[in-house]
Amino acid sequence: MALDMGVSGGADEAERISPEMLKNTPSNIRKLADEIEQFEGRQKYLARTRSPSDGGDVRWYFCKVPLSVNELAASVPKTEIVGKGDYFRFGMRDSLAIEASFLQREDELLSSWWKEYAECSDGPKGQPSITSKSSKQFSSVGPESYELFTTEEERVGVPVKGGLYEVDLVNRHCFPVYWNGENRRVLRGHWFARKGGLDWLPLREDVSEQLEYAYRSQVWHRRTFQPSGLFAARVDLQGSTSGLHALFTGEDDTWEAWLSLDASGVYSVISLRRNGIKLRRGYAPSQSQKPTQDEQRQQKEEEMDDYCSQVPVRHLVFMVHGIGQRLEKSNLVDDVGTFRHVTATVAERHLTSHQLGTQRVLYIPCQWRKGLTLSGEAAVEKITLDGVRGLRTMLSATVHDVLYYMSPIHCQDIIDSVSNQLNKLYLKFLKRNPGYDGKVSIYAHSLGSVLSYDILCHQETLFSPFPMEWMYTEQKSKDPSCSVSNNLSSGSSIVNVGDKISENTGVESHANNLEPVEEATCNEVGPSVSSDEDSNETFGNLNCVQFDENCMNNDPNSMRNEFVTCDENTSGESIPHNDKDEAIKSLIEEIDLLKARIKEFEVEYADRVNARKSSTIVNESGPESVQLGTRDSLKNYTPQIRYTKLEFKVDTFFAVGSPLGVFLSLRNVRLGIGKGKEYWEEENINEEMPACRQMFNIFHPFDPVAYRIEPLVCKEYMHMRPVIIPYHRGGKRLYVGFQEFREGFASRSQAFVDHLSSVKVKVLTICESRSNDEQAEESGNTQERTERSYGSVMIERLTGTENGRIDHVLQDKTFRHPYLSAIGSHTNYWRDSDTALFILKHLYRDIPDEPISCNDQQLNDSSNDDNNLTTKWSDPREIADEELPLTFAGSVSIKNFSQRARKSMRS
Repeated sequence: MALDMGVSGGADEAERISPEMLKNTPSNIRKLADEIEQFEGRQKYLARTRSPSDGGDVRWYFCKVPLSVNELAASVPKTEIVGKGDYFRFGMRDSLAIEASFLQREDELLSSWWKEYAECSDGPKGQPSITSKSSKQFSSVGPESYELFTTEEERVGVPVKGGLYEVDLVNRHCFPVYWNGENRRVLRGHWFARKGGLDWLPLREDVSEQLEYAYRSQVWHRRTFQPSGLFAARVDLQGSTSGLHALFTGEDDTWEAWLSLDASGVYSVISLRRNGIKLRRGYAPSQSQKPTQDEQRQQKEEEMDDYCSQVPVRHLVFMVHGIGQRLEKSNLVDDVGTFRHVTATVAERHLTSHQLGTQRVLYIPCQWRKGLTLSGEAAVEKITLDGVRGLRTMLSATVHDVLYYMSPIHCQDIIDSVSNQLNKLYLKFLKRNPGYDGKVSIYAHSLGSVLSYDILCHQETLFSPFPMEWMYTEQKSKDPSCSVSNNLSSGSSIVNVGDKISENTGVESHANNLEPVEEATCNEVGPSVSSDEDSNETFGNLNCVQFDENCMNNDPNSMRNEFVTCDENTSGESIPHNDKDEAIKSLIEEIDLLKARIKEFEVEYADRVNARKSSTIVNESGPESVQLGTRDSLKNYTPQIRYTKLEFKVDTFFAVGSPLGVFLSLRNVRLGIGKGKEYWEEENINEEMPACRQMFNIFHPFDPVAYRIEPLVCKEYMHMRPVIIPYHRGGKRLYVGFQEFREGFASRSQAFVDHLSSVKVKVLTICESRSNDEQAEESGNTQERTERSYGSVMIERLTGTENGRIDHVLQDKTFRHPYLSAIGSHTNYWRDSDTALFILKHLYRDIPDEPISCNDQQLNDSSNDDNNLTTKWSDPREIADEELPLTFAGSVSIKNFSQRARKSMRS
């Protein structure tokens, strides 16, 4: 944290503090140790004596138990000595950062603290409120603190614990940055006491300040005889315990201090020994040779905090939850914290020090359900039966979220909540990390993966019909006029001034038939045809626009590809340059006439609809008219969903325990760019593609909620097993390895038999003619290149590699019943080490295990150049498969072997 150094503290220095200066980055951290010594306030905290009890540094602590809503920080702890295990230390670097910020505003912060302490000591009979306290503070701390206090969005403190929390020194609070959480008490540990054991525990600030004043006055020089038989200086301490005092003994620069009570005091409050409790100025580590589990956990957290303060964030992952967040015991923050702890443990074992030191991954929870109140929840609560109330409450808090999203009334609210929360979190991160140029990914669980997928699929076309519209409207007819109506409704058939209107656009032919056009427009199904950017590009060109025959498809990508621009008109004759002005005038007149005629037909159609509605109300004896009016009202209702543009580009989309496959199947949607109608051989298929670089579907084999996605991308993957995620302790589990060996042996044996049966045919074909072999080889290679199907191309687009995979399955525990595994499999992803390892390996895929030196880089470049000169088409498995026997070789090795055999026979 690069702090503006100056010897004069106070409000002037506080005004120069900005979030950039408070960033806990490596460059700022390196300056802390040197710059903190230059503070004027720092000099009085340095050791002034040679006593063993003097020395060390100030350490900051945070309370394990959060504060209640109206509880002030000065009201806790109740005892003068902090209880062991009640408070945790901040990391060394975090403590330095907090202390540096504290010294810049020491007088102001101490004044505010003593006012709060006085209010807690003398204060009103009732519980003090934050409002009354803050009103007193606002007059003393200035306008900057007022703005930070009143507006939660502008509340900026000292970043700690990897940037997930910040410390508010005015109120002594530690609060979360990216979610609404409880405040925790922050304590400045300057004086410490050793109570019974070997650990030094911090004293409360009011006692520490009194001891510090006595220390600066060197009271041990004025020692007197005490009833205990010692020559010591007694310092009476004002605190919650009556009779509390400190005894200073020593001469010159050597002193010792004890905390004691009078005989009339409550002796059991702090359980004093005969000679009292030993005191120390400055932090000292524990002297125990066998640290307890709490101490080991504390040391591990400090190491993690120090690591986070040194390594910059290069990858941001938003964790989107699914169903169940309305349950009492469900908390996404705790789940993400558990996942963060699991990934840290796995990273220590599977990542190198170079990888860990190059980048850091920050996991931020996205709580879209918290704070979202839907209009139907109150009605559902009223109609819920009392029988098995607990079960009904659980179902209402889990399954009902899926029903709400499938409803056209609440779908918009849920989509807005997820999108706005993602943008809000990202802007918060940018505010604290300006200039961030790293990657952003999304980890979505359960229903959250469906919501994230729908948002990613509509980043270009921000308006789309309701995803489950087919459940509420009729099937769209196959009338050719429907395509024209879709084009008219999206504005894609309008031609710019200066272009000659073609008869193929259908504007003039359908101008007299406006009624069926508008009915078909209201009944369109699928996402909107073109976005604003596409329409602007179309209107910006001085070219005519023609439509392909497949414009019936409503997919935005396919419709965008079906626009064909040309420099000639539809008749194939170019417009003469001399007659260009006359053509423009004629086109303007023609467009004005068309607009006037369209307005006339709109008025006529509106009058006709009103007359039809009035006739259905007055004449109730005509059942046909009633049915017609009802059908028209249903057709006119097409719920539209408005999507929000994300402020960032998504690198990888992780769908974990996702029911996305069944949602897409119900919507009759496939993953593609809108050109797979012939590939899927189905007429009513809609295609869409998420706006991300890569996509993965991770699931447990017995998760009842999860489904596959690959069969909806490529038909050839339907019978292929998902990729098995490796076990985090190495390899595959016993039953998985045995099952793969058995299936692989059977398939390879069958392949060997098939190969032997075709050997004779291949040998005869090779021996016929060498010239024919060359032609056959060239045609075979050409056929191999063109054999790729539309689905395999979409797989490559979603994974980044030609043979990439989307579906990845976890390994279940050995000798465990499937139904027992299914009970907790859907919620176990947050605690699963295999899932954490898979995600870590992907996020660190671009970082080498060890740093590459200049010599190694030159050798790699030269070897790559040699390989490129010798081989044009090669497979990375070619060398590895060379040493394998033919029975255990794959299709690639068999193909390579046959090619090498033909080459050797020709030579």
